[in-house]
Amino acid sequence: MLAVPEPMVILLLLLALGLLARNSLLTGSAAVLILLRLAGADPLLRLLGRYGISAGIFLLILAILVPVADGRISLGHFFGELLRPAGLVAVAVSAAAAYVARGGVELLARQPSVMVGLIVGSIAGVLVGGVPTGPLIAAGITALLARLLR
Repeated sequence: MLAVPEPMVILLLLLALGLLARNSLLTGSAAVLILLRLAGADPLLRLLGRYGISAGIFLLILAILVPVADGRISLGHFFGELLRPAGLVAVAVSAAAAYVARGGVELLARQPSVMVGLIVGSIAGVLVGGVPTGPLIAAGITALLARLLR
């Protein structure tokens, strides 16, 4: 009988959970990692482990800035929106979220096994109609609450 390596079992479970939750990001990520494992692409796995979060944040920021680059947001609109009440609240909330997410990056670097709870919680939230907000902010909130509970 063929023994399936433990990492592959976990990835297959995550693939199934992603399909169940209709979470294309989790499904696609698990599928790519399964393919990389099957291909024996360990150097690429190490590269993703080392630079993946930074590359993902970089791509996210690029996508957020596209409306500026393609001219949909003018200089006047940019500053006008910042000075509106919703814009000021958005600045404060985004700054707080970025600060909290920093703790998530540190927590995930120190204790990557926390990702299991983040994934299961995200899937549970999606199953009840929520929207996955991302592991960094969830990890940041986790780190903040863990510090408060110590």
